[in-house]
Amino acid sequence: MAQKKGAPPRRGRRSGKKYRTFTVFVFSCLLIYLLGYSIVFLNRPSVALETVDYGTIDVPTTLRGLIIRQEQVVTSPRSGQPEYLYLEGERMKKNALVCTVKDAEEAPVIESEIAKLDESIVEAQKQREDFSIFKEDLDNIQKNLDALVDSNISKFIGGNVSELYSFVDQLNTQMNLRNQIWLTENSKSTAALSEEKAAYENQLAGSISQVYTDSSGIFSLRIDHFEDIATPESRNAIDRKQVEMQVQPEYISKSLAVEEGEPLFKVITSNQWYLVSFIPKDIAAQWETGDILQITSTINEETKQVDMKIESMTQNDTDVYVVFTSNENILDFADARTIDFYVEENIYTGFKIPNEAIVEKNFIKIPKEYVVESLDGNNVIKREGDTDKLIAIDIASSDEDNVYILQDFGTLKIGDTLVSEGENPSTYMLSEVKTYQGVYVANSSMATFTVIEPLGSNADYTIVSAESQYGLKIYDKIVSDAKTVEESETVN
Repeated sequence: MAQKKGAPPRRGRRSGKKYRTFTVFVFSCLLIYLLGYSIVFLNRPSVALETVDYGTIDVPTTLRGLIIRQEQVVTSPRSGQPEYLYLEGERMKKNALVCTVKDAEEAPVIESEIAKLDESIVEAQKQREDFSIFKEDLDNIQKNLDALVDSNISKFIGGNVSELYSFVDQLNTQMNLRNQIWLTENSKSTAALSEEKAAYENQLAGSISQVYTDSSGIFSLRIDHFEDIATPESRNAIDRKQVEMQVQPEYISKSLAVEEGEPLFKVITSNQWYLVSFIPKDIAAQWETGDILQITSTINEETKQVDMKIESMTQNDTDVYVVFTSNENILDFADARTIDFYVEENIYTGFKIPNEAIVEKNFIKIPKEYVVESLDGNNVIKREGDTDKLIAIDIASSDEDNVYILQDFGTLKIGDTLVSEGENPSTYMLSEVKTYQGVYVANSSMATFTVIEPLGSNADYTIVSAESQYGLKIYDKIVSDAKTVEESETVN
């Protein structure tokens, strides 16, 4: 059939197939691109953010110190078994009887004989109680015993034994008082027994030595053989090795016999004590003689603290020899000679950020005279051949004479020349860099490096200044781990 005049030519089937093939191809490419982008996006490492806030960390440096006290070691006048009248840490008066030392073989035999004689005397006195000149006292004691038993027997029958120990103590007190009356009363029936007892007591006195203290002080059974070395008189001349060595005090057991001349006990004769230490210069740099510092240490697994005054400071090549002194809390440190301690003064307050968020970068130094301020911000004039070009800059930090910016190879880099403003402009070639620590701030969708001013850090966190002109601001969002992001990277 002939085609009508003026009608458009028909498209062939071949042309339609080409169009459909092209459409399918374009759609497939777009689908592959979107699928690939989705895979990359889904596999992209997540960037954790956290909000900047105020915090505090304590950054103590452990130091080694030697304790100095006024002490007196008392030795045993004879070999034997000591019996102490004081407990560790108790205070004693001057000329107080501290302990006795008994002959280990002879004294027990004599004491046994005296005990037997006491029993015989008491039994004999019981037989003539009605004729005792102290009968009235003995009758009153018996009444007290009867009343004591009557008032408590009903309680114990009912199962209430809460006052049993008090009852026993009161009972023993009354019975001992009665026995003492019988033992001290002279009578014909007990005269021979009393004379025999007196003879044994004289023998016993010869086998027991009484030990007194020459001065008042604190009783201690811990001896470390530094008592004659670490003295107040030598506190300004203690050797470094003596400070650094670990001194372990020996404990004198109350249950063991001692030999003549061996240490028996120690008396701490003054509340004034000292701590000497070699302190690194960077730590002692802010200290002065007369300062009061809080010393913290662990003694017998307990944390002990005391305020100590710096008595003197002697400068050495690498450190400072410091003598601390105090008249407080001596009992807390009485068991120790060498201690590990730190000073409670390095407490930093500011913005608390994780250490993993911190990274270092190099910054170009620009003298402030080459910075041009405008309504749009800060700029510099860069000379490129015969042409001067205004370049916008972001100041990351500054000091008295300079500002610092990140090197950007697209705009400013080492080797570029800057021109100052004015009728007689000068030029400056960028040549110096300075390393700063910083974090990535991601308040928007882009990570921006921001310089920080660290004040102190521990194993996990760093405290940075909250007063830096170009630094962090409260509630900024920072990247928790700097390794997961790059400068100007988009952060979701």
